[in-house]
Amino acid sequence: MTLAPIARAALALTLLLPALAPVACAPVAPPPNPVAQVNAASLKSQTLSLLDVTGDPYASHAAEVAALSARIDAAASAAAADPLNTFSARQWSVLRDPNRALYGGTVVLWQSQGTLSPTFRDQKKIQIGRAFDYILCLEANKGQATSCGQLEEGAS
Repeated sequence: MTLAPIARAALALTLLLPALAPVACAPVAPPPNPVAQVNAASLKSQTLSLLDVTGDPYASHAAEVAALSARIDAAASAAAADPLNTFSARQWSVLRDPNRALYGGTVVLWQSQGTLSPTFRDQKKIQIGRAFDYILCLEANKGQATSCGQLEEGAS
């Protein structure tokens, strides 16, 4: 008994579809970027170190802030350059936004107030450290079903 061409095609599709389904349904994400991970870890360290001196007048550290902000902006731009990197790019944007409570908002507050209190500084170090950890988790787990949790921004 021979199968008609349509029946043969249906049989072939029935046998091939289960094999192709994992490929077709695989998440579309760029692979982890080790350079981006090292850069983000370095920026986290530099940012937390800068927060240690927010008890000093802002003017004394304006050049350091400008240089670090430029490096953070470059990392954000690099993340945003890949259209498949939307989650990391969004988190970089949140981190550096001057109207939010993380790095950008803390810099604006430091600049406007001149100095920041030790209690405020310690709280910001925790919040900004967590924001960087979230970015690092997103970068390390691209294309995987690993949950990085929720980013908690905190109040400014």
